[in-house]
Amino acid sequence: MIREKLPKLDLNITNKCNYRCTHCAFDSGCFEMPELSLQEEKKILVDTKELGGRRIDITGGEPTLRRDYKEIISAGKTLDYKIELVTNASLLDAEKLRELRNLGLDGIAISVDGSNSEIYNRVRKRDEETFQRVLSNIREAVNLGFYTKVNSVVFDFNYGDMPKISDLCLDMGVKEHGIYYFTPVGRGVRSSESAIDPVKWLEFIRREILQYKDSGIEISLETPLIEKEYWNPGLGCVANTERSHLQILPDGNVYPCAILASYQKPIANLTEKSVRDIWENKGLWDGYWKDISCLFKGESCVDFRAFDLSQYDMDKYGFVCPIRKFKLTDLIK
Repeated sequence: MIREKLPKLDLNITNKCNYRCTHCAFDSGCFEMPELSLQEEKKILVDTKELGGRRIDITGGEPTLRRDYKEIISAGKTLDYKIELVTNASLLDAEKLRELRNLGLDGIAISVDGSNSEIYNRVRKRDEETFQRVLSNIREAVNLGFYTKVNSVVFDFNYGDMPKISDLCLDMGVKEHGIYYFTPVGRGVRSSESAIDPVKWLEFIRREILQYKDSGIEISLETPLIEKEYWNPGLGCVANTERSHLQILPDGNVYPCAILASYQKPIANLTEKSVRDIWENKGLWDGYWKDISCLFKGESCVDFRAFDLSQYDMDKYGFVCPIRKFKLTDLIK
């Protein structure tokens, strides 16, 4: 039996979505997925709390499309979780944001992949009006005192815009800019040519993004390759080496991370086992890692179909799990 704590959940409460984003790992909005009931969601929160749970990211799909999403937030706050809502923010307004603040929601993470509507809409498939509404909701979230974060997905066509998005965040008073590496899984498989070369991205970080280390905004980012002087063996698969969270999809399937969820390789389903039964069952986990070993390349994580490591000088670089988050201070010696 495993006795490690389970501090964090990524809780996908619906796969419904009003967007059709290029990169979506879950192909949200394109197919129906059964949803756990409100009572089942509440049980997850209680069981996880008993395992040391402290934080929940409520996400989707677009979580605000689930009619009882506020009740889920309220239930989590009753249990004293720190809760962040991950949203495209297009369906929010000042009144809804005030209501969420009154419920005790701690933070809100809003997706913005371009400093202007042209770049944003290339990813999010929307229009100028939607882009401006999203920016307005970011400003309102800041004014209401949420810990406000902007999430950006970096592609080969928008990587040069990342500093401008950081500048926009600074102008709006946003606390954090999270920059996520586009990994072609889920819907993203159909746009794999848009993945930015990892060395090109790393060089851009060094040249253009490190300058924000003392800017007053926290920047977190992903990079699947890093120079060997910053690398260590623990930077491989986050799910296998750290066991710090679970990804639970609307249908009750449980995964170690979003990437393995996109491959539809669940550990178990909550209609068959409880969170505790899953988290503490060493035999279940050992069998799981053995079963999915076909997706792995040696000590690397799953085959992302975005690039072939053999083309890089791996004496100079080390492979990093693409969903591992770095702070800028992690990249400075």
